[in-house]
Amino acid sequence: MSRDWSTLDVLRHARHDWLNQLQLIKANLSLGRTERASEIIEEIILSSRHESSLMNLKVPELAEYLITFNWLKHPIILETRVTGEARNLSYAESELLEACRFLFETISQAVSPLAENRLVFTISIQEDFSSFMYKLTGSIHNEEVIQEGFQHFQETHKLFDVIESYIHSDEVFLVLQLENAKN
Repeated sequence: MSRDWSTLDVLRHARHDWLNQLQLIKANLSLGRTERASEIIEEIILSSRHESSLMNLKVPELAEYLITFNWLKHPIILETRVTGEARNLSYAESELLEACRFLFETISQAVSPLAENRLVFTISIQEDFSSFMYKLTGSIHNEEVIQEGFQHFQETHKLFDVIESYIHSDEVFLVLQLENAKN
């Protein structure tokens, strides 16, 4: 699912996103909902900070994949968060990218395409390890696909430790841990 983005493609998608956000702010202001308009502005600021933190992790292919994910058609909406001090994760970039692609695809196959499915992917940087939390809320129509996907993931991705996971009809949760490289 890799895509080579031209500069014009990137600008087109970024402009489209910004116009959508500005229209939401404008609509709320015209309806007198200044508090909601302010909340949208804060959400934009927070999202931009998370994108900046993601770029500081020295994982450019992963950052591109996560930032452009919603530009393509998927049955899930992705929100990416980064917490903790920036750390160089380049030593594990290919495994992280492969893990995200595999898990996002597995989850996409298991959700109802007609529901609003939101996946919050959080990268949490700690002193000795980094954790990667996948939390999906939405309508899961095939829990078995996710269960089999998680099992396959554990068997094939030995770099990660699975810390916690559960699957319900409206929520999926997975936390992976990766030991940080010693600099």
